[in-house]
Amino acid sequence: MVMVEVTNNIKRTQHEVLQCLFLTTSLIRDSRFFKVRVVNNGYRNIVFAINPHIEYNPRLIEAIQEMMTEASSYLHQATKSQLYFADVKILLPAAWPWNLSQVQRPTTESYEKANVIVAEPYLKHGDTPYTLQYGGCGEKGRYIHFTPNFILNDKMTSVYCPKDRVFVHEWAHLRWGVFNEHNDLVPFYMSESGTVEATRCSLSIRGKNAECKGSSCSPCTIDESTGLPNKECKFFPEKNQLSSSSIMYLQGLPNVNKFCDSETHNPEAPNMQNRMCDYRSTWDVISESEDFRTISSSHTGSVIPTFTLLQAKNRVVCLVLDVSGSMGSGNRIVRLRQAAEIFILQIVETGSHVGIVTFSSSASIKTRLKEIADDKVREELVQLLPTSAVGRTSICAGVRSGFEVLRGDDGATKGDEIILLTDGEDPGISSCFTEVERSSAVIHTIALGPSATEKLEELSTMTGGLQFAATDNLDTNGLIDSFTGLISGDGDSSQQSIQLESSGTSIETNGWLNGTVVIDKTIGNDTFFVVNWETQNPIMFVRDPSGKIYNNADFKIDQNARSARLKIKGTAKPGSWIYTIQNPGGKQVITIIVTSRAADAQVPPIKVNGYISRKDSTSPMISYVEVSHGFLPVLNANVTAIIERPNNVPVTLKLSDDGLGADIVRNDGIYSKYFLSFSGTGRYSVKVRVQGHEGTAKITVRTGGQAKCLPGYMENGNIEINPSGPNVNEEGIYDELGDFNRVQAGGAISLPLGTPVIDFPPSQITDLQAMLLKDKIKLEWTAPGGDYDYGSGNCG
Repeated sequence: MVMVEVTNNIKRTQHEVLQCLFLTTSLIRDSRFFKVRVVNNGYRNIVFAINPHIEYNPRLIEAIQEMMTEASSYLHQATKSQLYFADVKILLPAAWPWNLSQVQRPTTESYEKANVIVAEPYLKHGDTPYTLQYGGCGEKGRYIHFTPNFILNDKMTSVYCPKDRVFVHEWAHLRWGVFNEHNDLVPFYMSESGTVEATRCSLSIRGKNAECKGSSCSPCTIDESTGLPNKECKFFPEKNQLSSSSIMYLQGLPNVNKFCDSETHNPEAPNMQNRMCDYRSTWDVISESEDFRTISSSHTGSVIPTFTLLQAKNRVVCLVLDVSGSMGSGNRIVRLRQAAEIFILQIVETGSHVGIVTFSSSASIKTRLKEIADDKVREELVQLLPTSAVGRTSICAGVRSGFEVLRGDDGATKGDEIILLTDGEDPGISSCFTEVERSSAVIHTIALGPSATEKLEELSTMTGGLQFAATDNLDTNGLIDSFTGLISGDGDSSQQSIQLESSGTSIETNGWLNGTVVIDKTIGNDTFFVVNWETQNPIMFVRDPSGKIYNNADFKIDQNARSARLKIKGTAKPGSWIYTIQNPGGKQVITIIVTSRAADAQVPPIKVNGYISRKDSTSPMISYVEVSHGFLPVLNANVTAIIERPNNVPVTLKLSDDGLGADIVRNDGIYSKYFLSFSGTGRYSVKVRVQGHEGTAKITVRTGGQAKCLPGYMENGNIEINPSGPNVNEEGIYDELGDFNRVQAGGAISLPLGTPVIDFPPSQITDLQAMLLKDKIKLEWTAPGGDYDYGSGNCG
C-alpha cells in the first residue's frame, strides 16, 4: 500500500487524480460470440440454453419469447432506433418431450457456449440475474444467468424489476462490456461541491434519502466520521422522472429508456463504470463498439424477433488421430494411446457415440460409431487405438473420413464433434476449410510438438471448438490434460468427468513418486487412478482414508499403452488418498492422473474453468480461472497456472482474486494474472491447478454485475416500498467447503512469426482512496507492478 500526502493548495478532483493513474487493461475474447452477429441492425443467433436439470415446462419457453419480444423494442429505443434482437434460439434439454417437427438439431450451439443460461441457483442464493464478466471496459462477458423463477414469476418482477429492461441491462454488460452505475457497497458519496449524493447516473434522477422499517420512513442519520448517511439509509427515486437516463443505474424506472451519454454522465460517482472505463459514459463505450461500425443509422422496420427451438442430443464424437511417421518419434504414439484411452474409458459420457479414424498419407476408419452403453464398449474402442506410425500427413483426409463416421447416426454432421490430433506439417490443410465450414460440426484441435501445422487452430476457430497444445516434455502430462479437458458441453455437471491430479517426474532407479489426492464431498463416483510409464512397470500403492491399501494386483495393466488403471468401486470415500509409486528399473518418467465424477446428481461438484486471452500482438496474455460450486463463487482458493513455452522451461503463475491488475472484481471467484514471459514464437499452453483448504476456502453469493431492482419509489411526496427483491441470502458467505483439488487444461494460444517484443506499462490503479487531513489530502493505493502486475512499480 502506497500513501502520499497532497497539500490542497492545488485543487484537483479525484477524477483528475485517477485519470493520471489509470491505464487500459487487456481484453478477453470469448468464443461464445463467434456466431452472434449484427445483420441489418438486428442481432442474430442469440442462444438461450435451459439447464438439463430443469423439469419440463413449456411455459418457460413462452416466457422467454415474451421477454425477448419486449426487450427487442426496449433495446431499439435505448440505442436510438439502431439495434434490436432479430433472431433468438432456445436450446432445450435432451430429456424434454417435444414434437420433432417443432425443433431443430443444434449445429455448433451448446449449453457451455450459450449467451444466456437458464438454471436454478445452487443453495437458493437468489434469483437476481447477473452477467459473468472477466475483462475490462468494452470487453464482452461470458454469459447471462437467469433463474426459471425470475423468468416465470410475472407478479414479482413486473412492478420493480421488469424482465425486458433487465435483459437489456444485462446485454449491455455481456455484449458491450459496460458496468453498473450503482454501487451497493458505496451507496452515497461526498460530491466535489460538498453535497451528499446517491451513487447514480445521471444526477438528474430526483429522489429522497430515507431510513424505512416496514412502511414507516424517517430522515437518514449521518455518520459523523464520514459525513455520509449510515448503512440503513436508502435513496428512493421519484417514480416519474424528467430524466430518461440511465439503464445501467435503474432500468426499472418508467421514464428510463436511455444510457448515460457525455451530457448526462456523472463522472464523480464511485461506481464500476467510472472505475473500469476511465470515467467514460456507458453510451460512449457502447457507441464505439464493433456493433455500431457496420450498421445503418437507424432501423424502421419490425423489431419482433424470430424464435427457433433447438433440442440437444447425446454426444457424437470421432477421434481423428495422426499416425504419420513423425508420431513414431519421442514416444508420441504411446503417449497418444495413453491419452486416448483415458478419454474413452474415463471422460466421454455414457450414452455418447464414438468413432475412431487414423490418418497419415490417407485415412483409415478404425470403427464406425459405437454407443457407450457399458464398460465393454469402452474396452472394445480402446483395442482399436493405433500402436504404430508411418507415412506423411494429410489432415484433410482424416477430417473427411471423420465426417463420414459422424454421418453414421443420422446422415448429418450437425453439432457432432471431431477431436483432431496431429504433430505434423501439412501445406494442404486449407483444401478442406470450405467443407469444414459447411459441416456445422465442431472440431477440437490438439497440436503435439513444435512442428504441428500453423493453420491447425483455424479449424477449431471456424467451428467453435477448443484448442490445445502439448509439448514433448513427458512429465507435464500435456497431451493427457488436453484429452481430459474435452468433456461434454451439455451442462450436465453430474455426468462430466473432473480431473483431480495430473503430475509426474523423472524417477531414478528405486526412486519414489509420492503424493496426496483429496476426494471432496462433491465427487467420488467413477474414480480412477491411472499410472503411466516409459519402459518398466512401476510398483504402485494407493491408500484410502480408512487405511485400505490397493497395489499392483488391483490395477488393470495395459502393456501396449504402458499404463495401469485402478477403478474404485462405488463412491470413493471422501478424504485424503495417498499414492506411493516406486520405479524398480532404470531412470524413467512416471506420471499419475486421477479423475472422478459427481457423488450426487443434485449437488454440483466444485468446478474449474480456465481461459486464456490475448487481444492482439501488442497485448499481454491473461490467464483467467473461474472456481465455482454450482453458480456460487469459491473464494480463497490457491490457484496456479503452469504455462508451457516453446523452447523454454514452463512458467508458474499464482493467480489472484483481489480486484487488482488483471483481476477486475475482488472476491467473485475469478482468479487472474497477466503473463508476460514470452520466449519466442510458437504455441503457449496453460495448465491450471486449484487447491482449497478446510477453514479457508468458502463459497459466497454473487453480488457483482447484477441489475438493481427498484427497492421503492416516491410518488406524490410519499415513499412506496416495493416487495423484497429476488431473494438473496443475507449472510453473504457460506463456510461449507473442506479440502479439495482440481487440475485442468486451460487452452493454448499461438504467437506467429514477427510478433514484437513489448515493454509493458504498469497496471491501472483501481483502489485509490482520498482522505482529508486538516490542510492535506492523504492518498492510498496498492502499487502496481513494473510491467502490468509483474515486478515492482515506481511512484515517482
